[in-house]
Amino acid sequence: MGHPLSFPMSVFVRSLGTLAHALLREGQSLQVFARTSQTLFLSTGGEVVWVSRGSMGHRRALLVERLPDWPEGLVLRVIGKSLVDGSGEPLFFGHAALWSPPPLLCPPADLPLRASTLALTYAQPLELVQEMLGAQRLARISKAIRARGGLGLLEAAGDLVGWGPGLTPLGDDFLGGVLFALNAAQDPWVDEERPRLMAWAQDRTSKLSLTLLSDLSQGYGPEPLHHLALALFTRSLEEAKPKVQELLSLGHTTGVALLFGALLAWSALD
Repeated sequence: MGHPLSFPMSVFVRSLGTLAHALLREGQSLQVFARTSQTLFLSTGGEVVWVSRGSMGHRRALLVERLPDWPEGLVLRVIGKSLVDGSGEPLFFGHAALWSPPPLLCPPADLPLRASTLALTYAQPLELVQEMLGAQRLARISKAIRARGGLGLLEAAGDLVGWGPGLTPLGDDFLGGVLFALNAAQDPWVDEERPRLMAWAQDRTSKLSLTLLSDLSQGYGPEPLHHLALALFTRSLEEAKPKVQELLSLGHTTGVALLFGALLAWSALD
């Protein structure tokens, strides 16, 4: 059942994130709620997944060579191993490779130095985000991370939630990078700050951005962010640089904001 021969015009999924795989249950309904030139965003039961022509794995992503021609508002259903739209262009995921993030080891003692060095190396692309966020705000956030007590992340950076244009505002991407970095570094402070920040963000940003911010706060991000952390924790800085380049290619400002947030947080863990 669900063999692609049943649907001769199928679009084939080559990679499928673990969460997307779990959500694509027989009979499940999904609806297209947004689309860009490279990605279709689908909602189902309060969750979000996406179909993308990109090459970056994510636990919510279905990666394809060609996007189906699905308009916003279209309702789809899972039949066998296909997402069926009723117009003759199903999405077949039965042969997709399952993607999951690589496991991370404990961070090295010199992580702040390594992160600071990498930030200096990429000072030029990071400069735009740095200027937009402002020196005083960034100093306040760094101080909160260094102290890890007293002034919380919500007090230091809560005004960034929902701040900026786009499907995922720059402020959310930056905060997501900070939270991902703290989680990857296994810092217990993030467990205290996460519920407060996520409760604050609930009605202050878009559904998609809230979902991604929640994922990042729990240590789930786009593939190059995971590989950057792995390289920074266990390998040389030279091996981390290609991962930085991959991350910088993500979206208009998403990748650079994620990178800046992560490097700032890792640099402040001294």
